This record gives sequence, structure tokens and C-alpha cells, in this order.
Amino acid sequence: MESWSLWGQELPASIALGSIAAGAYLLSHARYRFAQFTVLDALLIVAIMAIGTAVAMPILSRASDQAHSTALLQNLKTLRGQIELYKAEHGGQPPLLYDGAFPQLTGATNAKGVPGAPGKEYPLGPYLPSGIPQNPFTGVSVVTPTDTFPPTAASGTGGWLYHQETGRIVPDLEGHLSD
Repeated sequence: MESWSLWGQELPASIALGSIAAGAYLLSHARYRFAQFTVLDALLIVAIMAIGTAVAMPILSRASDQAHSTALLQNLKTLRGQIELYKAEHGGQPPLLYDGAFPQLTGATNAKGVPGAPGKEYPLGPYLPSGIPQNPFTGVSVVTPTDTFPPTAASGTGGWLYHQETGRIVPDLEGHLSD
């Protein structure tokens, strides 16, 4: 079956042709029949719009899921990169998880990893000055500890899962635990 592309999404040719036919019908109605629209005309237009909407919804849903997946991978890459930078600047020690957050990543630290006010005594960081990024699927930025890596199940919190011993992090989301 032939398909056409609309905003980067493939549409079946029958839908595209149906839209063209509806437009042609409306144009011919306006040009050759200067009468008002009838109930039949209105029903035809509503039916065409309903079919178009029914076809467009899965396409838009798929595009939304792709956007969330891209944002998830970008946020995960940012988290992992900043954790690795922290480890490199702190003798290979990963940042400590405290109350669902990383104070050592969101604030300045000294070489021993002690957080403090930015300055000469605390020259390192902040690694995540805007805070921990959200998991775009859940909107949650809380980090939950996990005892095993890779985790065997999501915690249900919906943010991120962090393995303290190794400094590894994954999304707290079924289907993404091995990302």
C-alpha cells in the first residue's frame, strides 16, 4: 500500500486521498452551488473529520512516546555523565544518595565529597546545578536506591534507580531497567 508523509509521519494513501476528496467537494460546493450547506453536507464533513481524527490519534500518540523516549535517554546520559565526572574528580568514589537526592551533585563539594558553599574550600561542582532531571514518562526526579544492578523490577516511585556501590543509574520504569 502506498503511503504519504505528513510532518514526518507516514499516512496511508487512502487517508490522504480522502482528505483531498473532501477538500475538492467543499470547493465544488462553494463554487457551483451558491446555496447554503445542507445537513447532508455537514454530516459528510463531520464524518471525514472523525475518520481523520481516528487515524491521527495513534500517529500523535506514537510521536509523543518517541519524544518521551528521546528525553529519557538524554536525561539518563546527563545523569551518567555527571556521575562519572564526579567519580573522576573524587578518587573513583560515586556520589552518595541521600533522601532521594544527590547533594554532592547538586551543590559544590571539596575533594573529599563534603558539600558546602561554592568557593575556595569547595571548588568542585555543582554537577547538576538545575537539580536531578525528571523521568519524562513519570515527571518524577526522585532517586531510589537498588541493591542489585541491573535492577530486577521497578520500585514504583517512577524516577531513577541508583546502585550506590557502582554509581550506576537507570530509569525507574518497567521496560527501561536495562537502558
